[in-house]
Amino acid sequence: MAFSGAVWLAIRLWERDGSVQVAVVRAGLGAVIYGFMFFGVNWFQKPRGAEAERAAAWAIAETALRRGEPPADEEGRAAAADNLAAIRRGALFGAAGGVVLLGPLIVLAVRIGWEATAAGFGLVLVVVLAVAVRTGWRERRLRAALAPVRGG
Repeated sequence: MAFSGAVWLAIRLWERDGSVQVAVVRAGLGAVIYGFMFFGVNWFQKPRGAEAERAAAWAIAETALRRGEPPADEEGRAAAADNLAAIRRGALFGAAGGVVLLGPLIVLAVRIGWEATAAGFGLVLVVVLAVAVRTGWRERRLRAALAPVRGG
C-alpha cells in the first residue's frame, strides 16, 4: 500500500488541478484500492521452484496459527516455531503501518471535507488493527503451546 501510495502521489501531484491536500487524499485512496488489489492477486499466486519449500513451511505455520495448536509431528512443530517471529513482525508492522499511513489520511480527508473518504480510511484502519491484534493474540497462544512443558 505504501509503494502504490508513493506512485499515486507522484501522479496526482503531476496532474493536480486543485490543492495539494486533495491530491494527497486522492493518492491515498488509490493506494488503498490498489493495495487491496495487489493483496488479492498475491493471495492466489502459486509459489515456484525453491520458494515452494518455504511456502509449505509457511502454510503449516498458518494452519497452526488458525487452529491455535501446534502440529503433531516434529517437522511441523519446527516449521511453526521458525515462522512465529515473522508472524509477530508482520502483525506489528501491519498495525504500525496502518496507523502511520491511514491516520494522517483520515485527518486530511476530514480537513478538506471528504467525510465519506475519511470514514472509508477509518474502516480500513479498524480492519487492519483488528487483524493485527487477532494475529498477535493467536501468535502468543501458539508460542505458549509450542513451549516445552517444564517441571516434573
